[in-house]
Amino acid sequence: MSEFIVKRQFQGLLSTGIAATAICLCASIIFWPVWALLSKGILTILAGSGLQSAEPKVAAKLIANFAEGTFFFMVINSWVWQILLFGGYGKTYLTARQPYAGIWYTFVGLVTGLVFLLILAGFLGMWWKPFSLAILLTPKTAEEVHLAIEGWEIINFYTLAVLLAQIPAAALFHKWPFGGNIKAPWDGFGVMMTSTAIALLVWMGTVIPSLAKLQLGGHDIFSQPFGSWPAYLAFAQAFVWCFLIPAEGGEQYPMKLFAKKQPYMGIVGLLIALIGGLVIPPILRPVVGPLNLLPGVPVDLVITSLEISVIFFTLLWHHLFDDYPTAQMSPNQTTRIVIRIAIWVVGGFAWGVIWLKIFKMLPFGANDLGLGYPAAGMIAGQFVAIMMFVIMNTYFDKWPLVKKIPVESNKSATM
Repeated sequence: MSEFIVKRQFQGLLSTGIAATAICLCASIIFWPVWALLSKGILTILAGSGLQSAEPKVAAKLIANFAEGTFFFMVINSWVWQILLFGGYGKTYLTARQPYAGIWYTFVGLVTGLVFLLILAGFLGMWWKPFSLAILLTPKTAEEVHLAIEGWEIINFYTLAVLLAQIPAAALFHKWPFGGNIKAPWDGFGVMMTSTAIALLVWMGTVIPSLAKLQLGGHDIFSQPFGSWPAYLAFAQAFVWCFLIPAEGGEQYPMKLFAKKQPYMGIVGLLIALIGGLVIPPILRPVVGPLNLLPGVPVDLVITSLEISVIFFTLLWHHLFDDYPTAQMSPNQTTRIVIRIAIWVVGGFAWGVIWLKIFKMLPFGANDLGLGYPAAGMIAGQFVAIMMFVIMNTYFDKWPLVKKIPVESNKSATM
């Protein structure tokens, strides 16, 4: 492995984190309008006749679903696969220098996500008409536009399956049984294939039947998970946060209290996350409901947004603030883990309330700046910001705030 000389613009972890957060929020403000406008332009070229034949609101919904779907697959899903499952394999294939390594890996992610999306939709589209690439990308009539909207809504929920089924493979199970037993990239390939099979089961078992509105004898034969999609999303985000704790600063706790070897650690962690997913939303409902933070919006959707805000702050603290306080700052493990969790929860809920009050004013929230691009909205908007700072850390190594200069290059530069 190459050795690096690390040069920081700011010596303190907190100052670096604050500066990085500011950069990432600015990047979010720029990124979503550009992505959304490009998505709108591309779909308008591909499906111009279909969009013109549909009602303006229906056409706008298809454009929004297309923008979100491509973002989910090409940015979120691909990051999960590249960083968590493959461990960043191939990131320094061309060079270890930043920002070039980050630019290269961003390109790899975009292509990877697009290819997977085309394969998934193309395969299912051979039997399911809403998944047909011709319907999804080039609807010709108003009826086909409606079918395309159904298809994109179902496909977009695949990202939720990725979060629920594939992240735990790394965060809880540490890529067992492949990690440590098979060399890269084959360990990543093994966990990718296994977790993808589980993600497809989750997606097909909970999303496709419910969103597809299948009927038998004029009666709906499937109900929405947990009774409604907002309730399902509230469960899902609580579940996600609970299984992130061991990996994002919890130092393998709380699952390490009950098991210290795989796969037992992963099984225990999964059970803890499942309990958290089932318990947290009911606890929050009587607290959040009377606050009426967002009038007219179902309380479970508000809870979902608040839970994502806690996830936001947890990932922010891990990726940009380096799990402050570190072991050097706080030698007592229990103390530093409790401090981190307190920061995540207090900071997350504070940010969550602020987000609900300002997301309609933000370009990566619900403000289209008068340009007519599809807004990310209350839920997806936070994921836009989350992806900016996880990408800054994992693809770009916090460049330009932290610069890792290879020792060999540094020596040659001083000769």
